[in-house]
Amino acid sequence: MKNILILMLLFSAVSFSLPKLLKPEELKKHLGRQDLVLIEFSDTQSYMVEGHIPGAVLTEKEEWRVMNEKNGALVHRDTAYYEDKFRKWGMSKDTHVVIYYKGNQTNEILGAVYAYWVFHLLGHKKVSILDGGWNAWIKKKLPIDYDEPAPKEGNFKANYDPYLEIDWKYLRDNIGKKPIIDGRPVEHYFGISKFPAAKKFGHVPCSVPFSWHWWVKKDDSTGKLYVEFPEYAKDFFENEGIKKKDEVLLFCFGGTGAAFVYMVMDILGYEGMRVYDASKREWEYLNLPLNRYVWETFKDCKR
Repeated sequence: MKNILILMLLFSAVSFSLPKLLKPEELKKHLGRQDLVLIEFSDTQSYMVEGHIPGAVLTEKEEWRVMNEKNGALVHRDTAYYEDKFRKWGMSKDTHVVIYYKGNQTNEILGAVYAYWVFHLLGHKKVSILDGGWNAWIKKKLPIDYDEPAPKEGNFKANYDPYLEIDWKYLRDNIGKKPIIDGRPVEHYFGISKFPAAKKFGHVPCSVPFSWHWWVKKDDSTGKLYVEFPEYAKDFFENEGIKKKDEVLLFCFGGTGAAFVYMVMDILGYEGMRVYDASKREWEYLNLPLNRYVWETFKDCKR
């Protein structure tokens, strides 16, 4: 009997796995597990006043990136910074991480998807995004807590994967050779407008737009923003001739839009995504080529 109990405990520890896109009801079943870390992207007021999912720790997008003083690009921080943060949240090698956003502003959503990519970059792929975010959680009237958790410190050790990111040289040298997807709003891709911080208009030659703006909705009954996972995404990538193992280069203005596309492709089972974290902030600083007032497809300009 004792041996059977041990085997059951071992099987339970090994078999704990959650879908990459996680339904609120499924998350509720696992609340309180020691090998589960919940991360909320919001702010202190929302976290304390509106409450949060029981056991969730608080973070903001600004905590995940740092500015390059030379070119103004916002990029991920060094490995030691993340290791320290994750350990304080109770993370270890076998921890499963669930990320969700409050939905009070788009930065919370962008921060959540950026964190999804950073975890992968650091070699930790036991990560899920809560489908529908906080909006889905409260609409189903699932448990809410107002107390800050006090997790036992973990021993997380990063295993950086250089494949998951590229620099400007690699992107420049592969224009027309590898698929490039632009995650910015389509009007920014086309060049009729731009983010206020941008200096120039347009997109990388031969890149294709797939905007995160298309997926963000607002629930009129709660006032919360949420992501509606795009059902057409699979058809989009197939129509561009992109196969599951193809190398795909992801671009945006400052990393978060590219991370959004990374998340969608990862959930769909694609394996070759590589993020240009500095993206257009650095690209325009270096005066590299941008096309404007033209829609392009990778197939049309493939070399």
